[in-house]
Parts: sequence; structure tokens; C-alpha cells
Amino acid sequence: MTPKRLPLLALPVMIGQEFKSWWYLLIVAGSSIFKQGFNWWAVLGIAAALLFIIGLAAVRYWRFSYLIDDQAVTINSGLFVKKVRHIPYPNIQTLSHQQWFFLQPFGLETLNIETSSKDGKEGAGTLFAVSTSVGQEIEAHRHHQPVLTTEASETEPQEPTTPTFDAKYQISARDLNLYAATSMGFLAILAALGWLWNKLDDVIPKTWQENAFDQLAHLAVFVLVFFIILFLAVAVLISYLNLLQRYYHFTLTKQAHTLTATRGFFKRLEVSVRISRIQAVRMRQSLLRHWLHLTTIQALLASNAADEEKDNDLVLLPVIKADLALSMMHNFIDWVPTTTPEFTPVSKANHWYFVRNWALWNLGLVAIIALVVGHFWRQWLLWTLIVGVLWVLIQSFQGLSAARFTGVAIIDAHTLLIRNGSLWHQTQYVVRRQNIQAMSLKQSIWMTRKHVAHLVLSIRRGDGNEPVEARYLEAESVEKIMTWYRRH
Repeated sequence: MTPKRLPLLALPVMIGQEFKSWWYLLIVAGSSIFKQGFNWWAVLGIAAALLFIIGLAAVRYWRFSYLIDDQAVTINSGLFVKKVRHIPYPNIQTLSHQQWFFLQPFGLETLNIETSSKDGKEGAGTLFAVSTSVGQEIEAHRHHQPVLTTEASETEPQEPTTPTFDAKYQISARDLNLYAATSMGFLAILAALGWLWNKLDDVIPKTWQENAFDQLAHLAVFVLVFFIILFLAVAVLISYLNLLQRYYHFTLTKQAHTLTATRGFFKRLEVSVRISRIQAVRMRQSLLRHWLHLTTIQALLASNAADEEKDNDLVLLPVIKADLALSMMHNFIDWVPTTTPEFTPVSKANHWYFVRNWALWNLGLVAIIALVVGHFWRQWLLWTLIVGVLWVLIQSFQGLSAARFTGVAIIDAHTLLIRNGSLWHQTQYVVRRQNIQAMSLKQSIWMTRKHVAHLVLSIRRGDGNEPVEARYLEAESVEKIMTWYRRH
């Protein structure tokens, strides 16, 4: 069989990918315009950077080809060194379909093929802007279904059929708004804006910065507070709108042994994964969602197919009432229990360990901040100490909440549920014994005398492992879990 070439519309998509990899080159090339004013050397630098990026994409496009046969997908690529990636269908962990709005009229989409290779770049392949029939053909081979050829479809008209699903969930407008409104994603946006400001500091002329700070120094305190609140409101709005368009018409379906999650407004993303490939199911609550009794359900995968997702994990249900999470997920994954089993919690006598650790850590942080404020802005020291004490008290209560939440339960001979709490999240995992890469018991010398231990699980996630820890359990309970794990 002759390898196929990518459509011409794949070239702008590949150019966009190169821009994402080389955007800083344009910033470096254009920084001299801001620092030294307009000059032809700066224009030539920007033009050279643009030509370099476009040239890289053009060469990659020219050298790219792919072949789909009955056994595998073969991808030929490379800039100067030819690379041939042979991906057998049984090795495909996940297949994601990405379709930008400008590709929809042409029936084109980008396919990301992920395997369980430890090196995601070498174990995966991307087909840019190919026909949607290509993805359908790969899916048919994965599921051992007959492939409808182009010739057959032309000579034998097919009656349109409505797909039947074993289970289906589609997010409602209310739940979508609730998910976006309770997100803590604005913190990441604030961090990104801070990083961008730090980078712009090397580009923007010093005189511009000095003038801006002089103007701010003459503003009243309430005006500064107003600008801070406005800045936070903008970050929250950006996060809210981004999640609305990202999870627009989110749908999760189960067909035979495959789960398919579909979402997106500007870019339609569809990810399909075999249930047997799911390493664990994670139910996570942020601090705000914990107060509102809401949770988000994610799947941990041995691939990077969910790179678009926060934490590289595939969202199965964006938001659902916490007491309904297990029963709803059981409809899609049968080894998830329908109700929360009776689990072994942290004993009340050990709760104070969580409170002590969180209080001490935050006391140290407050002390450092107070020293800095006292040295540079002494007039704000009293308010810093008041806020710091309140912060330590709040975090101490968070530590108590985490202690009450932490625990572990043996669901059956093959499945385990483990829960833990952290600074901003409370999380529980449902994992099968066969997907636990390793299990260990951790004890310090004083913990041995107190008969207390930490239980640590290692679960495959992406190209690495995710450690899951339940702290300060009774040593006897941890030994019981270890015995369950060693049982064949």
C-alpha cells in the first residue's frame, strides 16, 4: 500500500504548532523595537524568525506521510532525520479527535494517537487535518469492526443509523455554569499573568515602567484596592469563559468496552479510551467545591491523550453532587462501587498530627512574610500579623478536615478505595489491584512506637507514576491492606 500525504490545510495547522514551540523567538526578535525604537534590523529579525518557523513547518509537512493497514498505523516524519513510527492497534491507549471550527466545513480533524510508552513523544503520533473517515477507520480496526471502504460506500448507499449506547451523560447548562463558576482556575491565570509580567520586564523600556510606578504611587489606597479587585475579577471572568467554551456540550458515552468524552465550542475534542486501559478513577474536590458538596471525576490513563486537561487527566464528569458520584460512575465503569464502602479512617487520636503539621508549616511561611514586610514596609507589619494568624487558624481547620476525610477501604478482592486531603483538595481514588504499580508502608522511628504508618500507592499516570498517600493510619490497618495487595 502507498503511504498517504496530508491535505494542504494541514500546513497552517502545523505552522500553528511551530508557533507554539517557538513563540519566544518572536519576542526576542521584537524586543529591540520596544527598547530602541523602530529600526530595520528589528524588522528583519522578526521577518527572519517568521520565515524560520514557517520553513520548519513546511519541511515537516513535506516529509510527513502515513499508512493505515489491517495491523497498525505507520507514520513517517522527521525534519532532517527520517522517523518511522509503527503503532499496532492493540497498543493504542487512547485516540483523540480535535476539530477546530475552521476545519469543520471541510470534514477534517487532527488525530492524536497515544500509547503507553514511557516516552510520550516517541510512543505517540499525530495526524494533522485528516479526513474524519481516517479516525473512523482507526476506531474500526481498534474494535475489530468491519471497515467500510470508500468504494463500498459509493456503490451501496447506507441507511443513516443512530448509535446506541450502554450509558450516556450530557452536561446541563446549570451544571456547566456551576462547574465554571466554582473553578479555581483563576489562580493559574494570575500566575501566568505574573510570569508574563516578569518576562515583559526584560522587554518594556525602564522609563515606561518607572512612569507607570510613579502614577500608581500617587493613587489613593482605595483606588489601588479597586484595581486589585478589578484584576482579580478579570482573571475570574477569563477562567469562567474559558471553561464554558472548553466543556461546551460535554458528553460521556459508553459503548461496549469503550468510553468516549466529547466537548468543546471553538475546538471540538473527542477522546475514546478502552475501560480496561483506565488505571484509576479519581474524584477530586477543590476547597470551594467541598463546601458545596460537589466533585469532579477524572480517569488516570497510561498516556498523555488528555494533554488539554488540567493535570493531564481525562475528565469523565466535570461536576456532580458528591453523594451521587459513585453511583453515576458505576453506570460507565462497573468496577466502581455504587456507594461509599465502610472505610478505615484515621483514628481521632491521630487527627492532631495533621493539625500540627499544617499549623507549623504555615507558621513558618507567615514568619518569613512578616520578616520581609517588617524590613521593607514596617507600617503594614501589624496587619500582616493579624492576617497571618487568621490564615494559620484556617489552615489548622483544613488539616482537621483532611484528617477526617483520609482513609482506605477494601471494596472487594480486586478493588481498593483510598482517600486523602491536601492544602486545596480532597481526593479519593478507586483503583484495581492489577493497576497498582507498587504499595509501601512508611514509618519513622517515633511512628513505630506509636503504631502509626503511612500507606503509599504508586499508580501509572501519563509517562510516569502518581503517588497516592494515606497518612497516619493505624499500622495494623496498613498491614491488612498490604496483605490484600500481596494476595494472588
